[in-house]
Amino acid sequence: NRLTGKNVCVLMLLCVPLSMMDIPGPCKHAITMDHLLQLKQLISNQLRNGCSITYTFIERKHLSMVCYVKATLPRVLELFNVHFKYVQDSGSAQAVFSIQNLILNIYSHHCIPSLNEELEEDPVAFERQYNESPAQALQRVEEVLSLYLHLITTTNTSLNWTCEQEYSSSLPPTVTQLTTSTESAVELFWQDPQGSFSDDFYRLGFIVVCICGAFLILLTAYCLLERKKLQRQLHRTRISSDWGLQVVENFEIQEDVCKYMIK
Repeated sequence: NRLTGKNVCVLMLLCVPLSMMDIPGPCKHAITMDHLLQLKQLISNQLRNGCSITYTFIERKHLSMVCYVKATLPRVLELFNVHFKYVQDSGSAQAVFSIQNLILNIYSHHCIPSLNEELEEDPVAFERQYNESPAQALQRVEEVLSLYLHLITTTNTSLNWTCEQEYSSSLPPTVTQLTTSTESAVELFWQDPQGSFSDDFYRLGFIVVCICGAFLILLTAYCLLERKKLQRQLHRTRISSDWGLQVVENFEIQEDVCKYMIK
């Protein structure tokens, strides 16, 4: 019985559809909500009426979400290295270090390939010089990271980071182009995790239903086997009892015959 129970448990685990399980990877979990929360805190720490900074950043224009993120991440690193330096071990310094480390990890794990100069042109045509407050510059960084998180959380297949045609093209923005404002990007990001959460919830429910169904099937099969085994034992017992009764009856008949012959 113990062996049968173990077999049932093993079969239950095998019945779980492996294709429904998410396989964790460095790119899937490279960026988290903590990074965006740290960036929000860094934005809130900036002076509202502080001096402006001049920096170079990528303008979205007609670039797709993938190619825009790919072209902008190096500019984010440059922006932090030049304009956002704080006292060591301060909260702002730790936030900047966390974002820089995030981008370096993305490149080290090949989540986003570096620009291939043999195949792609440098997206200098999309560069633009901005003269804004530090808070506005960080909001652009927040937009880029939110778009990247949106890409990796809503796409189940590997992304195509080849941007040769987009970087070399000077086409005007299309009608279906997504807005590049920070508010729209952040709003898009905050809506998508809800959809991802609902998808995960239904996926978990499906797995639970599969496990319960497999368990019921195995339990039913186990009960049928035990029933057949019990029926066989009863049949053997019945045959044995019938054979014993027949022997007793034959013995009584022989005894009666002997008594009759003696008389």
